[in-house]
Amino acid sequence: MQALKNSPAALRRHFQRDRTESLSHGDPIFKVHYLGTKKIFSLDLEQAEDAIDRLLDGAPGKLSKDHALVVRPRYVEVKELSTGRQLTKTYLHDIAYCASHTAHPNVFLYICRQPGQQLQCRVFWCSRVERAKDMTACLANSFQRALNDWQDGCATLPKAEGIAKNDEIDITPAAAKGLTLPASLGK
Repeated sequence: MQALKNSPAALRRHFQRDRTESLSHGDPIFKVHYLGTKKIFSLDLEQAEDAIDRLLDGAPGKLSKDHALVVRPRYVEVKELSTGRQLTKTYLHDIAYCASHTAHPNVFLYICRQPGQQLQCRVFWCSRVERAKDMTACLANSFQRALNDWQDGCATLPKAEGIAKNDEIDITPAAAKGLTLPASLGK
Protein backbone atom coordinates (compact mmCIF):
# COMPACT_ATOMS: atom_id res chain seq x y z
CA MET A 1 0.00 0.00 0.00
CA GLN A 2 2.86 2.38 0.83
CA ALA A 3 4.42 1.77 -2.61
CA LEU A 4 1.16 2.76 -4.27
CA LYS A 5 1.01 6.01 -2.29
CA ASN A 6 4.57 6.92 -3.31
CA SER A 7 4.19 6.07 -7.00
CA PRO A 8 4.75 8.89 -9.53
CA ALA A 9 1.24 8.46 -10.96
CA ALA A 10 -0.33 9.01 -7.54
CA LEU A 11 1.81 12.12 -7.03
CA ARG A 12 0.85 13.51 -10.44
CA ARG A 13 -2.83 13.04 -9.64
CA HIS A 14 -2.32 14.64 -6.23
CA PHE A 15 -0.57 17.75 -7.58
CA GLN A 16 -2.33 17.97 -10.93
CA ARG A 17 -4.27 21.23 -11.22
CA ASP A 18 -7.99 20.89 -11.71
CA ARG A 19 -8.67 22.49 -15.11
CA THR A 20 -12.40 22.81 -14.54
CA GLU A 21 -12.02 25.87 -12.30
CA SER A 22 -9.85 27.74 -14.81
CA LEU A 23 -12.30 27.01 -17.64
CA SER A 24 -15.42 28.33 -15.95
CA HIS A 25 -14.36 31.79 -14.67
CA GLY A 26 -17.01 31.48 -11.96
CA ASP A 27 -19.88 30.36 -14.21
CA PRO A 28 -21.67 27.02 -13.61
CA ILE A 29 -19.65 24.17 -15.07
CA PHE A 30 -20.52 20.50 -15.48
CA LYS A 31 -18.12 17.67 -16.21
CA VAL A 32 -19.74 15.58 -18.95
CA HIS A 33 -18.97 13.41 -21.97
CA TYR A 34 -19.97 15.20 -25.16
CA LEU A 35 -21.39 12.51 -27.45
CA GLY A 36 -21.86 14.79 -30.44
CA THR A 37 -24.39 16.54 -32.63
CA LYS A 38 -26.99 15.16 -35.01
CA LYS A 39 -29.08 17.16 -37.44
CA ILE A 40 -32.82 16.90 -37.02
CA PHE A 41 -35.64 18.38 -39.07
CA SER A 42 -38.24 19.28 -36.45
CA LEU A 43 -38.81 19.45 -32.71
CA ASP A 44 -40.59 16.06 -32.79
CA LEU A 45 -39.75 13.84 -29.85
CA GLU A 46 -39.18 10.88 -32.19
CA GLN A 47 -36.47 12.72 -34.12
CA ALA A 48 -34.65 13.70 -30.94
CA GLU A 49 -34.86 10.13 -29.62
CA ASP A 50 -33.52 8.79 -32.92
CA ALA A 51 -30.59 11.21 -32.69
CA ILE A 52 -29.92 10.16 -29.09
CA ASP A 53 -30.01 6.47 -30.00
CA ARG A 54 -27.58 6.98 -32.91
CA LEU A 55 -25.17 8.92 -30.71
CA LEU A 56 -25.42 6.41 -27.85
CA ASP A 57 -24.60 3.56 -30.25
CA GLY A 58 -21.21 5.16 -30.88
CA ALA A 59 -20.74 6.29 -27.28
CA PRO A 60 -18.26 3.73 -25.86
CA GLY A 61 -15.35 5.26 -27.75
CA LYS A 62 -16.38 8.81 -26.90
CA LEU A 63 -16.66 8.28 -23.15
CA SER A 64 -12.88 8.27 -22.76
CA LYS A 65 -12.62 12.08 -23.16
CA ASP A 66 -13.86 14.42 -20.47
CA HIS A 67 -15.62 17.60 -21.47
CA ALA A 68 -16.91 20.64 -19.64
CA LEU A 69 -20.28 22.21 -20.33
CA VAL A 70 -20.10 25.82 -19.13
CA VAL A 71 -23.31 27.80 -18.76
CA ARG A 72 -22.47 31.46 -19.36
CA PRO A 73 -24.97 34.34 -18.95
CA ARG A 74 -25.60 34.56 -22.72
CA TYR A 75 -24.40 31.24 -24.14
CA VAL A 76 -23.46 27.63 -23.46
CA GLU A 77 -20.06 26.32 -24.42
CA VAL A 78 -18.50 22.88 -24.54
CA LYS A 79 -14.77 22.54 -23.94
CA GLU A 80 -12.29 19.68 -23.83
CA LEU A 81 -10.98 19.39 -20.29
CA SER A 82 -7.55 18.15 -21.33
CA THR A 83 -6.76 21.06 -23.66
CA GLY A 84 -9.31 23.76 -22.81
CA ARG A 85 -10.21 23.94 -26.51
CA GLN A 86 -13.74 25.17 -27.22
CA LEU A 87 -15.77 22.65 -29.23
CA THR A 88 -19.11 24.45 -29.45
CA LYS A 89 -20.63 27.75 -28.47
CA THR A 90 -24.40 28.13 -28.58
CA TYR A 91 -26.18 31.36 -27.69
CA LEU A 92 -29.21 30.98 -25.43
CA HIS A 93 -31.51 32.56 -28.01
CA ASP A 94 -30.53 29.78 -30.46
CA ILE A 95 -31.63 26.98 -28.08
CA ALA A 96 -35.17 25.73 -28.64
CA TYR A 97 -35.33 22.93 -26.06
CA CYS A 98 -33.24 21.31 -23.33
CA ALA A 99 -33.96 18.34 -21.08
CA SER A 100 -32.65 15.32 -19.28
CA HIS A 101 -33.92 12.30 -21.18
CA THR A 102 -36.58 10.12 -19.54
CA ALA A 103 -35.59 6.79 -21.10
CA HIS A 104 -31.85 7.44 -20.59
CA PRO A 105 -31.72 9.43 -17.33
CA ASN A 106 -27.95 10.02 -17.61
CA VAL A 107 -28.42 11.87 -20.92
CA PHE A 108 -28.75 15.63 -21.18
CA LEU A 109 -29.59 17.22 -24.52
CA TYR A 110 -30.42 20.51 -26.08
CA ILE A 111 -31.81 21.31 -29.50
CA CYS A 112 -30.54 24.43 -31.18
CA ARG A 113 -30.41 26.17 -34.50
CA GLN A 114 -27.28 28.06 -35.47
CA PRO A 115 -27.85 30.98 -37.87
CA GLY A 116 -28.24 29.68 -41.42
CA GLN A 117 -28.36 26.01 -40.36
CA GLN A 118 -31.02 23.46 -39.55
CA LEU A 119 -31.92 22.14 -36.10
CA GLN A 120 -29.23 20.22 -34.24
CA CYS A 121 -29.54 17.91 -31.27
CA ARG A 122 -26.47 18.05 -28.97
CA VAL A 123 -26.20 15.11 -26.59
CA PHE A 124 -24.16 14.70 -23.39
CA TRP A 125 -23.60 11.68 -21.13
CA CYS A 126 -23.46 12.44 -17.40
CA SER A 127 -21.89 10.16 -14.82
CA ARG A 128 -24.86 10.68 -12.48
CA VAL A 129 -28.57 11.10 -13.10
CA GLU A 130 -28.67 14.09 -10.75
CA ARG A 131 -26.10 15.91 -12.89
CA ALA A 132 -28.33 15.71 -15.99
CA LYS A 133 -31.23 17.13 -13.97
CA ASP A 134 -29.02 19.84 -12.48
CA MET A 135 -27.85 20.85 -15.95
CA THR A 136 -31.45 21.18 -17.11
CA ALA A 137 -32.34 23.31 -14.08
CA CYS A 138 -29.24 25.47 -14.50
CA LEU A 139 -29.98 26.14 -18.16
CA ALA A 140 -33.62 26.92 -17.29
CA ASN A 141 -32.38 29.49 -14.74
CA SER A 142 -30.12 31.02 -17.40
CA PHE A 143 -33.08 31.31 -19.77
CA GLN A 144 -35.10 33.02 -17.04
CA ARG A 145 -32.28 35.45 -16.19
CA ALA A 146 -31.76 36.30 -19.87
CA LEU A 147 -35.50 36.89 -20.30
CA ASN A 148 -35.61 39.12 -17.21
CA ASP A 149 -32.58 41.08 -18.42
CA TRP A 150 -34.17 41.50 -21.84
CA GLN A 151 -37.47 42.65 -20.32
CA ASP A 152 -35.67 45.07 -18.00
CA GLY A 153 -33.73 46.43 -20.97
CA CYS A 154 -36.91 46.96 -22.97
CA ALA A 155 -38.60 48.72 -20.06
CA THR A 156 -35.70 51.15 -19.56
CA LEU A 157 -35.21 52.06 -23.22
CA PRO A 158 -36.21 55.64 -24.00
CA LYS A 159 -39.25 56.13 -26.17
CA ALA A 160 -38.37 56.77 -29.80
CA GLU A 161 -38.25 60.44 -30.60
CA GLY A 162 -38.89 61.99 -33.95
CA ILE A 163 -41.63 60.44 -36.05
CA ALA A 164 -44.93 59.78 -34.37
CA LYS A 165 -47.55 57.40 -35.75
CA ASN A 166 -49.63 60.20 -37.20
CA ASP A 167 -46.71 61.98 -38.86
CA GLU A 168 -46.37 61.38 -42.57
CA ILE A 169 -43.07 61.01 -44.36
CA ASP A 170 -42.51 62.88 -47.62
CA ILE A 171 -41.07 60.41 -50.16
CA THR A 172 -41.30 62.52 -53.28
CA PRO A 173 -38.43 62.24 -55.81
CA ALA A 174 -37.01 65.53 -54.54
CA ALA A 175 -37.05 64.33 -50.92
CA ALA A 176 -35.73 60.88 -51.86
CA LYS A 177 -32.48 62.37 -53.21
CA GLY A 178 -31.39 62.94 -49.63
CA LEU A 179 -31.83 59.24 -48.74
CA THR A 180 -28.87 56.91 -49.16
CA LEU A 181 -29.42 53.28 -50.16
CA PRO A 182 -26.89 50.63 -51.06
CA ALA A 183 -26.28 50.40 -54.80
CA SER A 184 -27.60 46.82 -54.89
CA LEU A 185 -31.02 47.96 -53.64
CA GLY A 186 -31.41 50.63 -56.27
CA LYS A 187 -31.57 48.09 -59.11
